[in-house]
Amino acid sequence: METRLSSKGQITLPSDIRRRLNIKTGDVLAVKVIGENSIVLEVKRKAPSSDEKEEDIFTITAGMWRDRNEITEGFLGELRRSDLKRLEELTNEQHPD
Repeated sequence: METRLSSKGQITLPSDIRRRLNIKTGDVLAVKVIGENSIVLEVKRKAPSSDEKEEDIFTITAGMWRDRNEITEGFLGELRRSDLKRLEELTNEQHPD
């Protein structure tokens, strides 16, 4: 099986290989050079599913509301900043530079 390198340095893994190895968008692949003309791709980490991401966010924010007598603008701002930070982390994990 063959694939081509794009002008941006990207390759496309054939769909039958992706299906066989259950590789999905966002999965992390390690690239290793073997000898002078070979590379090996290894699936390092599976991207979390939508359900797992939601569960992760709930786990991280669990208890933030506890011991709150009133909800202030400051507290809401803190929640928003925390959510934005975690969203950036999840995005960077799925699309590293």
